[in-house]
Amino acid sequence: MATAAVSPPAPKPEPPTPSDDLPRPRVAVSWDPQALCKHAETCELESEALLTDPALLPTLEGLLLELYEMLRPKPADYEQRRTMIDVFNKIAEDIFGKTNGFPVVEAFGSFTMDLFTAKSDLDLSVNFSNDMDGKFARFDQISVIRKLAKVLRKHQSSGRCCGVLPIISAKVPVLKVTDKGTGVECDISVENKDGMSRSEIFKLVSSIDERFQILCFLMKFWAKTHNVNCPKDGTMSSMAIISLVAFHLQTRHPPILPAFSGLLKDGTDIASIQKNIVLFEGFGSSNKESVAELFVSLMSKLLAVEGLWEHGLCASNFDGCWISKTWGRGVGSLTVEDFLDRSQNFARAVGKAELRTIRGCLRDTVSKLSDFFKGNIDAPTLKIHIFGVLNQEDVPARQPSLKPGKSKRKRDSQHEKQKKKGKHTAQPGRSATGATPKLPTPDVVFALPGRYAPILPTPTVLMPPPPPVHQVGSAQPIYQFGPLPQQHPFPPSRFAYGSPQAHLHPAAHMMGQPQGSFIHPNPGARRHQNSPHMLASLLNHGAINGSSHPYGFSGAPQNQYDGNGRLLPYGINPNYYRRV
Repeated sequence: MATAAVSPPAPKPEPPTPSDDLPRPRVAVSWDPQALCKHAETCELESEALLTDPALLPTLEGLLLELYEMLRPKPADYEQRRTMIDVFNKIAEDIFGKTNGFPVVEAFGSFTMDLFTAKSDLDLSVNFSNDMDGKFARFDQISVIRKLAKVLRKHQSSGRCCGVLPIISAKVPVLKVTDKGTGVECDISVENKDGMSRSEIFKLVSSIDERFQILCFLMKFWAKTHNVNCPKDGTMSSMAIISLVAFHLQTRHPPILPAFSGLLKDGTDIASIQKNIVLFEGFGSSNKESVAELFVSLMSKLLAVEGLWEHGLCASNFDGCWISKTWGRGVGSLTVEDFLDRSQNFARAVGKAELRTIRGCLRDTVSKLSDFFKGNIDAPTLKIHIFGVLNQEDVPARQPSLKPGKSKRKRDSQHEKQKKKGKHTAQPGRSATGATPKLPTPDVVFALPGRYAPILPTPTVLMPPPPPVHQVGSAQPIYQFGPLPQQHPFPPSRFAYGSPQAHLHPAAHMMGQPQGSFIHPNPGARRHQNSPHMLASLLNHGAINGSSHPYGFSGAPQNQYDGNGRLLPYGINPNYYRRV
């Protein structure tokens, strides 16, 4: 009796690994909303349990808190932005006049929330009333933007500002302009009451628990480092990042922040929210998690749910938990609900390709954190991998790449050539054996200015001794070893080269250039001004619509810039002088 052949069971398809960077195919199964949220919580707990090592958490905590203190703005950064607000209020008054105290230019965004760094933009809104619910027609917004742009272009032509760019096709029309003296970039909108109200609410939420502000600083800087904090490029907005941090603290066990529904129960006006905030004072005190634990768990949370966004998973600050939500087309591949207008998505700019980029950054960060907790990398290396190079101390020392044998053969070959020519005497700057003596190590190395250095590693470059230059009509070089007259100290260069050495000249105004034959007389390097607001001189000089004064409000000449508005290094210009 013939038996029917039994076919082996079909193998189950292997689930994609977390390192898979390809777009995941849509599953035909529709998730139940409650099951989806429960699955997200389960994935979060499983990924978090496999990552941390309690013995190394204090080291990570110290690293993160040190970074936070470095990123915090200085008093001068606050003063610069307050001065810019006064400047634009003066400009708005000259253009539109003043009726019952309006228009008024007010700040919002990171400056209002106290979550800005020295390099952050300044968000401004030109308001013609204090009605938070009033609507300002888009046509009127564009008209105001164009009038402001017309005036600012006049100041741009006189060198006060640069980058004047009205963007009227955006969802919220905005005018971009950068003050040349401070380098502060301003984004000016009209009647942006939505941005102002959300900024005020997050500022109030920061008073509930200080860990919220610290994590927001760290996450925003992490996103800037990895180039995923730019909505115009399809990545996350700052509001989306801050909302995700708040959501993470709302979903801890026990929670650190309350659901925003409790703050908004009496209305969305700031006065009502302030009264409710007082009721939640010390809300998260029972949760003893450190900043390091919260940072690691936030990274692992976002990575654990990376495949669930496309199935309707949404982070809700209003409910303080995961929810399932169906969005229309074009609202983003990452969903973070707007707690004031729940039909809107804070992360609507994030596209599918950009979401894969964000996933890759999260995987890389979690991988480095895992290597750190396993002992494979130390804390300084982890800091560079996650946040980039912040100062010259972060750059690891590198040894010369020459092979020992090659260097020795080269020296022996040079020594043999000298013996054949009979040159056994020592030359200036060289020993009798032909080897170059080691230069003394400088005691002071200039740190990069500002709160932090550029993202990419910058090699340490020390200024060499001044090269010998020939005096006109003389065959011998002039070496400047004599004492120099006391000069005002120069700040360190922004390009990590250190400041150029001062040189003696027949005329005092030619400080900063070597002696020799000059093609063009030039005043040389100019002393950097303390907070030189190019636009701030408008508060003390002339009419706004008239010609601009060529100097700052302190009466001192400003820094030199190239045609693109970039600051030139001190005394660095090949056309300044020529050696003969």
